[in-house]
Amino acid sequence: SRGRGHGRRSLTLPLPIGPEAIINLPVEDFNALLGRARLSGAEVALARDIRRRGKNKVAAQKCRRRKLEAIARLQAELGRLGRERERLLKVRGQAEKALGALRRDLARVSAQVLGALRDGAGNPLPLESFGLCLAPDGGISLESPGLG
Repeated sequence: SRGRGHGRRSLTLPLPIGPEAIINLPVEDFNALLGRARLSGAEVALARDIRRRGKNKVAAQKCRRRKLEAIARLQAELGRLGRERERLLKVRGQAEKALGALRRDLARVSAQVLGALRDGAGNPLPLESFGLCLAPDGGISLESPGLG
């Protein structure tokens, strides 16, 4: 099976130190051990292979862990963004409802004001000739194509 070959190979070539120590020793200590142990070329190659495979295994485990953590972060962010989207859709719906109410109120007030307009003789003015304009300061003025 993959990932376990160094255990069987180390049984055929006796090394003065176990695979876990070979993998976990700092590089300086590992190189010093290889120099002191008077190993054959095959034994040195085996020790380096065990170390390389062990380091690779640890790196792969860390990589998988980081990947799972990143997925968990992204899932949490997706959930947060989904909740934020729902909140914003609710706010938007409330704003659209309020805007509709304001438009209805404006139409009602405009009809009342424009319906009360009279000329000098007291006759009603034609409504289609006038409109109300809301100023930025909240004031209202009367607009007419002939006046504007």
